[in-house]
Amino acid sequence: MKTTGCFLAFLVFLVLAAPANAVAGDITLFGGFQNAGKLTLSSAGSTVLTEPANVGIFGVRYKHGGFFSPEHTIAFAPNFLDSQSKAFFLNSNLVMQAPAPVVRPYVTAGLGTVITSGSGVSDIGVKFALNYGGGAKLPLMESIGARFDVRGYSIPRVQSQTLNIVEVTFGLVFSN
Repeated sequence: MKTTGCFLAFLVFLVLAAPANAVAGDITLFGGFQNAGKLTLSSAGSTVLTEPANVGIFGVRYKHGGFFSPEHTIAFAPNFLDSQSKAFFLNSNLVMQAPAPVVRPYVTAGLGTVITSGSGVSDIGVKFALNYGGGAKLPLMESIGARFDVRGYSIPRVQSQTLNIVEVTFGLVFSN
């Protein structure tokens, strides 16, 4: 709980401390959940994890540019796969966003890293990850909007398996 609170405070600080003209692009504070689907993990002892839990995730995304642009994500899952591990997600993606006047749909794909720590079988270490998905942004006020995002993560070589995660998030977009 202490790590979660510190990370959330850090994200809010990043958004509020940046001068308005220092960040040319969108900053999104988001939260949501992840579903890992079917996966069997075991350890040398008798610990077996066959159905990972749906877990919460929150973080920040920074996108700069226009129609076709890069986006970077840092996110934290305080209970990754189960309650014994936590994970940081670091991604860099390419985003293609439609220049629509109101609802702005987009697609995205990229590469990143998942860094887990904790105890038990759900601590899978540092892993390479692919992610892909899409969503939509909706302006609410002049420089604030809402964002809905669905992504799939593919994490190969997790005990000779591929871990596939579906992530659904909602967020607030701050843009200038």
